[in-house]
Amino acid sequence: MTITNLAVAEEALSLAPAERAGLAKLLIESLEDEQRTDAEIKEDLAQRLADLVSGRDSGLTFEEVFGSRP
Repeated sequence: MTITNLAVAEEALSLAPAERAGLAKLLIESLEDEQRTDAEIKEDLAQRLADLVSGRDSGLTFEEVFGSRP
């Protein structure tokens, strides 16, 4: 694992259990039936990040994406 991956993992592990479960679900779903190439995915993620940073997209909260969890 690279330093970046370790930092992401450390941050993810600091989440509450319900948030970690939601993140795990999202990551697993991202592996299923992916038809895009790595380059296409990276390009899409870079554009999404640029939209968030510029304010063109305000993003969603965890609750908006996954709803409330028990």
